[in-house]
Amino acid sequence: MSHPLHGARPLDTRAGFPEAAAQISARWSEVADRGIIAAVELNPELRDRVGELGLRHLLRDAEVVLQKLSESVGAGSLGPLRNFTEHATATWRRRRISMDDVTDLYEGLRVAVAATITGEAAQFADQALSEGIAVLKWHRRLGGDTRKRNRILKAIYKGA
Repeated sequence: MSHPLHGARPLDTRAGFPEAAAQISARWSEVADRGIIAAVELNPELRDRVGELGLRHLLRDAEVVLQKLSESVGAGSLGPLRNFTEHATATWRRRRISMDDVTDLYEGLRVAVAATITGEAAQFADQALSEGIAVLKWHRRLGGDTRKRNRILKAIYKGA
């Protein structure tokens, strides 16, 4: 996000799709609920992996992601959601949530947001969520991600 003290102008929140951003903001709770449900439908193992408490944490994260998405849609800039995703990966890693699970959350939010807004704003929101998924996939390749490993490669690296 740009900051006036760094020489960049702050984002104009009315430059993009402010009506769609208002719709997302007004219905963020039900959109987040639908996003979690869609994420679990896309990947049923998610519920077993993170548990009920983990799903509640992901629901809370979904609400913040939707807030940043509404900022992005309102300003017509991919920056707010991309920057949030970039900075939140450390928190998700600390909580031992794999980037694949967060990617499932973003995919679920993609489905939920598409049901909430329409037209060019929906396409832009989809593009912003895709940008966030690209950031998550980049962070997935770094060491320390808690995803399932290939058993054969694990055996080779162990020397077994």
